[in-house]
Amino acid sequence: MLPRLHTPDSRRGATLVTMSRLPTSRSPAARGVRLRLEQTVIPVLEGADALVYSLVGVVFFVAAAGMLGYSVFAFPSNLERDGFPLATIALINDLLLVMIIMEVLRTVLSYLAERGTSLRPFLFIAAISATRRILAIGAQMSITGDNLPADKFQQAMVDLIVNASAILAISIALYLLGRRAEEESNL
Repeated sequence: MLPRLHTPDSRRGATLVTMSRLPTSRSPAARGVRLRLEQTVIPVLEGADALVYSLVGVVFFVAAAGMLGYSVFAFPSNLERDGFPLATIALINDLLLVMIIMEVLRTVLSYLAERGTSLRPFLFIAAISATRRILAIGAQMSITGDNLPADKFQQAMVDLIVNASAILAISIALYLLGRRAEEESNL
């Protein structure tokens, strides 16, 4: 608790409460302390932030390269075991996962370069994820064929509708973001 000094206010006959002579945010001493903190702490935290983002980026790159290698090397065995259509769907599904990882990496790189993020990469990631899910459902349905129970078929159809709707909504959002960027560049 800060000590208080009571002084009479002769104009109103009241007592004013004032703080003792401690530095306030308006005083030069307080501004100097705040400035020194900003000059030392903030650069250290920004450097640590950049280091963590860089490490995350490296891990994303390694994961994408590993998944790409796995996809290419697994394709021949999938082709032999499942046939061309299912092996191709599995390959496309795996490659879309690589694209998702690379889009997240691109977002990390964008943050490191510009110190800011954008909504657009996340919309691309969501669209790729929804497309991936649609392909997975299509592959599952082609494997089971006519043997799919009615409740599973209905669940798959709802899932397809939800993912197709998500892709439509994402497309509209990307279109609107593009128009907004054009309007801002014209100003």
